[in-house]
Amino acid sequence: MIKAVFILIAMELLLPVLFGAVFALSDENVTGRKHFFFSSLVNGQIVLYAIFQITTVWSILNSINFSYAVKRFVPVAVAVLTALIVIAIVKYRKRFAVVFKGRPEKISFWGIIGFLLFVFMMVMSFFMTYTDGDDAYYVTTAAEAVFSDTMYAKNPYSGTGTISSFRYKAAPYPLWLALLSGASGIHPTALAHTFFPWTMILLSFSVFFLMARNLFGGDTKKRGMFLFFASVLIMFGDYSIYPAENFLLARARQGKAALAAFVLPYLVCLMIRIAKQLRDKDKCGFRELALITFTGFAASLCSTIGGALSLALVSVSALVMAVTYKKLKTPALMVLMVLPSVAFVLLYLVKG
Repeated sequence: MIKAVFILIAMELLLPVLFGAVFALSDENVTGRKHFFFSSLVNGQIVLYAIFQITTVWSILNSINFSYAVKRFVPVAVAVLTALIVIAIVKYRKRFAVVFKGRPEKISFWGIIGFLLFVFMMVMSFFMTYTDGDDAYYVTTAAEAVFSDTMYAKNPYSGTGTISSFRYKAAPYPLWLALLSGASGIHPTALAHTFFPWTMILLSFSVFFLMARNLFGGDTKKRGMFLFFASVLIMFGDYSIYPAENFLLARARQGKAALAAFVLPYLVCLMIRIAKQLRDKDKCGFRELALITFTGFAASLCSTIGGALSLALVSVSALVMAVTYKKLKTPALMVLMVLPSVAFVLLYLVKG
């Protein structure tokens, strides 16, 4: 069990930080260790989701076994990670020293309370585990991949052979759960209802932390108040099975939860970041444009409609920025960078 926990921590904390380190170091606003960790964690998880989406859907289209799909994902992920680490060492070695040698930022009273509320949510997600009707499909699909080495080859409700709709095949988020389960040796159902909610709540908190930094800069009191009120709204927003708060607190193991509580809020955070760059510098960096593409793929992994929602969000934001700042190049590039993720929506419309 201890070995399994270490494997999960490595895959859900260490790996994302390694994948996202170069994106954190290339952000001139990242000046402290805490900010570096949250930025690396979020960006790295987005990149991992994007790689997994592309390689896994390709494997599903070729009707291969889950184990072979993993063998396709791992080399691609290793190659991307190697390239990112090399870029970080060669180009941002000095930035690394600046980030880690600086004084730790003071944490406001509000920030401490907000953080404790998120920790409380993580603890309660373990002790008040919740079952949902959708688990019969999503968790069972993960179990099928682990124990039958197939992907969407059986009806999760009956166990008989079936032809799954491409609506599910184009958004294979349950297979991410299967990957973690297979690597750690923990049963998919146990993993989905214990460890998985912790990681999703942590990712959600990290996104809110980055959003607070974008909105309030170095004002630790305002940032802390933002995190506190965000925590309160989440805790008391679980009034039915439909709001995003319910997906985060009660159904964190489902792709819809990752989309509603993590990926789309991160995309909003990214739009705020780009808007500030247009206001201050009249342009945005390649880093932000690349992250738009990765986020679109990550959204497609979580839900078939994720790519379309990402396109809608980026397009509306681009229109507002074009009108507000009278700049056309960057808004056009934003829309162009999110378009690849719409390919999965088109695949569903054609093959579904």
